[in-house]
Amino acid sequence: MQKKLVQSSLALSAAAALGLGGALTASPAMADNGPQKLDVQSETQVQKALADVDGINAYGAKGGKLNLGVEKKTSEIKDLEKKYKNINVTEGVKELKRYAENDVVGGAGYLAEVDGGSGACSTGFSGWDGDGNPVILTAGHCSKIIEESGEITGDSTVSETEEPKSAPANGGEGFKKSGNGVLGDWGYHSYGSGDLLDGSEDPSTAKASDIDFAVINVDKSKYNVKNGVTDWSSADSNDLSSKLATDITKVGAHKDGKIQKSGRTTGLTEGDVFTEYNDQFDYANVGGYWVHGFGVTSPESKPFSQPGDSGGAVFQGDTAVGVISGGGPLDDGSDRQFGWVADLDHSLEESGVDFSLKDPADETPEAPDAPEAKDQTIEPKGDVKGKAAAGAEVKVEWHAAKGAQAAKDGSETVKADKDGNFTLEGPEAEGDYDYSATAVVDGQESDSTDFTVTVKEDETETPAPVEREINVDPKEIAASDFVKEDKGVTVSVKGFEEGEKVTLKVASGPENVKGITLDETANEEGVAAFSIYGTSDSDPSVYLGKYDVQVTGANDTDDEKALAGSFNVVEDEDGNGGGNGGDDDGNGDGGSDLPRTGAELTGLAAGAGLLVVGGTAVFLTLRRNKKN
Repeated sequence: MQKKLVQSSLALSAAAALGLGGALTASPAMADNGPQKLDVQSETQVQKALADVDGINAYGAKGGKLNLGVEKKTSEIKDLEKKYKNINVTEGVKELKRYAENDVVGGAGYLAEVDGGSGACSTGFSGWDGDGNPVILTAGHCSKIIEESGEITGDSTVSETEEPKSAPANGGEGFKKSGNGVLGDWGYHSYGSGDLLDGSEDPSTAKASDIDFAVINVDKSKYNVKNGVTDWSSADSNDLSSKLATDITKVGAHKDGKIQKSGRTTGLTEGDVFTEYNDQFDYANVGGYWVHGFGVTSPESKPFSQPGDSGGAVFQGDTAVGVISGGGPLDDGSDRQFGWVADLDHSLEESGVDFSLKDPADETPEAPDAPEAKDQTIEPKGDVKGKAAAGAEVKVEWHAAKGAQAAKDGSETVKADKDGNFTLEGPEAEGDYDYSATAVVDGQESDSTDFTVTVKEDETETPAPVEREINVDPKEIAASDFVKEDKGVTVSVKGFEEGEKVTLKVASGPENVKGITLDETANEEGVAAFSIYGTSDSDPSVYLGKYDVQVTGANDTDDEKALAGSFNVVEDEDGNGGGNGGDDDGNGDGGSDLPRTGAELTGLAAGAGLLVVGGTAVFLTLRRNKKN
């Protein structure tokens, strides 16, 4: 078997072009004194200059200039242009691909094997399927085992390609294997879709799905597909891809007028679209099966197609219009030959085959969107942030703008995460910096985004935490005042967090007074306040005694103690418990149930609690742990 020729680039690397035997090495850092002039006659200097540069597809050193051809300017190429004033870069120069004997183009011969025999057919058009895999379009009847009766009994097997110089199209005697190995295997293949015709050729049995069309899935370890149709002039070199009749750029419907074909039996031929016939007929009986297509005529001395051309490429200009299905003498008494072409646009539509004439390897991915980054102020060595395409390599450069005397210019490449966020450490010296960010995805570079970063120390001082305190006012109160709405006892606390729930408990008191629990929310200054008074103003003496209060916060930790305070309700100066004696008729109203603020709360809304007479004293000593 002939050794496989691997498709590769003709692009010259700097080392190959200059005849350098060693590996390329990185150049040492140089002082930035503006654009330099590269000595293009010095292999060492050129080697160092191009050490880290990829994607050079053309190269030349003329007139003191180094000329480079690239498909697209990368950031490395742009840096190279900035660094050397005598480097000239031309965009749009693509990598070339070497022609080879295993490049398959339209019109080449291949063998289809069946049990006990084989048959030669021709390739139609080379291209790629929807997944980017190489395929060849040809005639469907080449994929079938067909008995003499016309019955289809199975599928053939794709075998090897034909040696071009031995093909009949080149004056050869017949099929000789190329030695490149089996071309591939059948993908979609169809030859008619109905039963074998019985001779009546009833047109009512014809349907749109009657096509003569097949796809060969090419073994890409042995063959490359190359877009185009051979003209057979290079057959002696066994490389049909080096001389093409045309490049094929699209698939379309045939037009009236001249038409061409390339196949392994008759080579490159020309005919005339049989307009009069095609205006009447859409189907022809080819070997006992209806086939949708169109007719072509040609002189009998120069036939458009012959056996072995089946599946061959039929085209007009750069448009693929069909593959050879069948043919024979034109039965009109003339010396003209008739050929039937399975129309390619119809066959592709009916089969649903996804076929592309564009090599996926030549497709240039779209450039990503420019990164998003706003002007931002950070502390020294703080995070500089932005967004780009997910997974993009983001190249960030910065230059000191003003106020940063100790600042240094710099650059860094970071990777955006799955959400597109990217972060890098900012400069240490204070001042303003001009930043630019560029995203790179699949080798394609976005436009740059410019933004400003201001570096300065955070001058905001964190206030010291306020000590927690409790204030009980008054600490001693006459019973008669304790039951008045505008009197009572005020408990205020500070040192809590804004919005924190603060709880007051009357932990102990006289046996006949029921304890209470009050909740309040700390304000923005961490302060909360409570108002406590009695409800039985008919007999204030029931409140005489000492009361202990405890205040806790919802965010208290285990090592924080409750704030504790106390107050005393005492007899009035006249020695009794006080009281208003009721109304003019001597009836007491039992005291007020309304909350009250207290004169000492300085505008705070205070939680109010009523001490109710008659319950047993409640001793609450449990503390709250910090809540999450």
